[in-house]
Amino acid sequence: MARDTHHRTTRPIRRAMWLANANAAVWATGNGLVSTTLVIYLALELGASGIEVSLVRAAPTLIGVLRLASPVLMTSGRKRKAVCIACYLASALVLTLLPAVAPHHVMASVGCWSLYHLLEYVATVALWSWLGDWMPPVIRGRLIGWRERFLVAGRIVGVVASMLLDTLWSQLDPTAPRWVPLSWSAGVGAAMMVLAVVPLWWLAPRTRKVPPAPRRVWHDIRRALTDRAYRRLLVYSFWIAFANGVTGTAQALYPARVLGISYTQMQALRSTMYAGQTAIAPTCGWWIDRFGPRRLMVAAQLVVATGPLFYFMASADLPWWIVGAWLVWMAYAPLNVGLDTLKLRLIPTDGNAPPLAVYQSVSDLAHGATLIIGGVLFDLLTSGDTPPLELYAGLFLLGWLLRTSAAPLAWRVPEHRTGGEI
Repeated sequence: MARDTHHRTTRPIRRAMWLANANAAVWATGNGLVSTTLVIYLALELGASGIEVSLVRAAPTLIGVLRLASPVLMTSGRKRKAVCIACYLASALVLTLLPAVAPHHVMASVGCWSLYHLLEYVATVALWSWLGDWMPPVIRGRLIGWRERFLVAGRIVGVVASMLLDTLWSQLDPTAPRWVPLSWSAGVGAAMMVLAVVPLWWLAPRTRKVPPAPRRVWHDIRRALTDRAYRRLLVYSFWIAFANGVTGTAQALYPARVLGISYTQMQALRSTMYAGQTAIAPTCGWWIDRFGPRRLMVAAQLVVATGPLFYFMASADLPWWIVGAWLVWMAYAPLNVGLDTLKLRLIPTDGNAPPLAVYQSVSDLAHGATLIIGGVLFDLLTSGDTPPLELYAGLFLLGWLLRTSAAPLAWRVPEHRTGGEI
């Protein structure tokens, strides 16, 4: 009898996670086809400046602060599902406009790219709030680890498809502008993101924790910012976003303009990183459930921090050093699984949507603002049309130092809320 009850209890959870992982795989395939790398190379093909490249990366994160208001829309489980599906569909439809506007004006494509991200951010707050109710705390790390594997595997498929499209197009029509296959890749990626909504349609709403009434949303947002445990997580997330943003412009420009690495080669490096993350993500989830996330996250933070050093050692004569960066960035898998686990584990209120919106907004605001400031300084410090190599070198060393300094902040993040799981 106990065994039958166990199966009746776990069967809906297994079905829910299967649907969630199917959504993750299809969405990530589309995301791989229309990655930030693709949009940056598309902008560079159209003559974008350093600040315009920074805007491609930063504008979506800055406008993403508006997602703080998204919990007002999620006052019940069914409304949360409706918001999630509607915003994911709308974001994909907006993304279909990118291939049409990009060839005419870089800033128009930045606007399209930003609106796409804003809608996706709102949908993602709803999705994580929804999934958080389906994930039992005792196995949450493992479930997130498996979801991370599906996400990364989907990105590999999308990135490889984008590479093949770019390569085949250049062989079949060598006279075509380089931005044409990139635009087609973006269009196919948007179509995949529309298909990714189908599994969510069949995923039932579930409310383990009562969503807050609209009048309580802003109170819960303030509480998330002042809660001691959650604030430490926010500080760590803010700092790593800031540290990554410092080198954002340099990392985007250096491979293409100094090392001569093509879009296809860059995507091959990204695929290698994703393959490593796919292999280790479920194991990371198991470790986090058994031993806690802190030690694993500190070790991973010290490893990923060395990435800019490989950029520092790479040169036009020795470009292969950059491969080392993408190998050590495989260690982002335990960081991603750990952060996703903690942002649900440390939620300080009964309704989980407001704290999730705060978490995403704080890190994105730090990253976006740093990218903008870094892009402006990069253009100001550039002599003529060619940035001095010393500028790249200094930024890469600074990036290593800042990312390394995030490790002590990771250690200060509590692994559980005092008094147990909320």
